[in-house]
Amino acid sequence: MSFSFEIPLLGVDTPHHVDFVIDHTRGGGAYLLACFSTPFFIRTMNGIENGQPGDCILHDPTFPQYHGTARGEQEGFRNDWVYVEGDGMLELAQTYGIPFNTLIRTGEKQLLASHIRTIESELALRKPFWKERIALVLQEAMFTIGRHQQLIVELEQYKPSEREYRKKFIEARSIIHQRYAEPWDVQQMGNLVNLSAVRFSVLFQTFFQASPKEDLIIKRIEEAKLLLHTTNDSIERISAACGFNSLYYFSRIFKIKVGCSPVHYRKRLGG
Repeated sequence: MSFSFEIPLLGVDTPHHVDFVIDHTRGGGAYLLACFSTPFFIRTMNGIENGQPGDCILHDPTFPQYHGTARGEQEGFRNDWVYVEGDGMLELAQTYGIPFNTLIRTGEKQLLASHIRTIESELALRKPFWKERIALVLQEAMFTIGRHQQLIVELEQYKPSEREYRKKFIEARSIIHQRYAEPWDVQQMGNLVNLSAVRFSVLFQTFFQASPKEDLIIKRIEEAKLLLHTTNDSIERISAACGFNSLYYFSRIFKIKVGCSPVHYRKRLGG
């Protein structure tokens, strides 16, 4: 994505006096993207709210900015922030589903630090394509916040009893994918999160829109496709390496999922 922009001001881990308050009643005149690393209060679309480390916000140019140190804190608030002029930020916000003037709770207080440091460096050094580099970094920052926002939206769709398992299931799925060649059964998968096979299957389907076995098969097929493309190993050896204990079953399920046999897939790639 390419867009025109100007960066009038930015800061990384900016300290503030405990009684200092940002109070721009007519807005900042530019988009403000900020991530706080300490407790704070802030005006949002919902009124005055208390924020926690890792909370981010995207202010539009006309929204009255008002934020400062949370009551009871001994030190002033700190944040990473950047003002951006140009309509490209509106397009990015729409693309990644980021609401304006609304707290996005990420829990990662350094979420934007590296992005803003990179922008600061590019502005100072102005190497070839520095503007393009900044545009990419801004897009990456907005993408990162948008992903957190989407995760929040997804979590709200789950029941409270399901939400507590979401992170555990992501970690369990990652373990299963890393050890895809092992002879998993659903109960072994459920043991990763201390659940029965039945309960694990139900929640897995809820979180990933596929059964545990189906998800594992898809992972194994993807790994088999990679080996067919990058090695000269026999189909039988690739089948075993990817966790299939039957060459016939591997060939049949591969054709169902990919649309051709492993042999024809390799030939299609020029192997």
